[in-house]
Amino acid sequence: MIFDSHAHYNDKRFDDIRDDIITEVLNGGINRIMNVGTNVESSLESITLAEKYENIYASAGVHPHDTEKIHDEKQTIDEIYKLLQHEKVMALGEIGLDFHYDFSARDIQMKWFDIQMKIAADTGYPVIIHDREAHGACFDMACKYPGVTGIFHSYSGSSEMAAELIKHGWYISFSGVITFKNAAKILEVVKTIPLDRLLIETDCPFLAPHPMRGKLNHSGYIIYTAEKAAELHGVSFEEMCGVTYSNACAVYKIG
Repeated sequence: MIFDSHAHYNDKRFDDIRDDIITEVLNGGINRIMNVGTNVESSLESITLAEKYENIYASAGVHPHDTEKIHDEKQTIDEIYKLLQHEKVMALGEIGLDFHYDFSARDIQMKWFDIQMKIAADTGYPVIIHDREAHGACFDMACKYPGVTGIFHSYSGSSEMAAELIKHGWYISFSGVITFKNAAKILEVVKTIPLDRLLIETDCPFLAPHPMRGKLNHSGYIIYTAEKAAELHGVSFEEMCGVTYSNACAVYKIG
């Protein structure tokens, strides 16, 4: 059983091949996929995919890159609440901070991170956190809302921060980055994550794992991430797939 806990099949890079790839991966051993929204439009697209495919689920939220594009605060908040009411929307996200690219001003990123954490606190939805070079600020926001939990996706923080998040009910997800040759630091972090709090993802079409780097990523390539995570934890590939599948179902409240 394999659950790709974070994918972006509505990305334009899939436009000519989307249905073929999704059909292929769902028939090829991938049992469930979370397709993640990054703004209102892409969240609606994720819902459309989830309606079309039984084993695809959706999330809804505004990515930090897109926060500066918001022109009507009340309308966007109302739209997020409405999107969360759909029966196949299982999480709020992806939200958070990106201090690497800074495509949106940091104060605007922080404002919308806070707004969406308030929505999560109000609705009880788990959140999907994007944290790039903003570990301290993301951790502080998580602590500000102790009733909110979810996933730190494609995790790149420290083992100490992960341990504190786990104490408060969070899950830690790893992408194909853990297969990269220059990933020594994050490999040590993977080893410290308890199996019952570990997730795997593709973040496709981004971050294709070794030996597929440079190719368009898709859920079928998650096997390389699962193999590496299994190796690091000293368990079988089958056990790693099973436990991460169960964890994804638990955090997304599926089944």
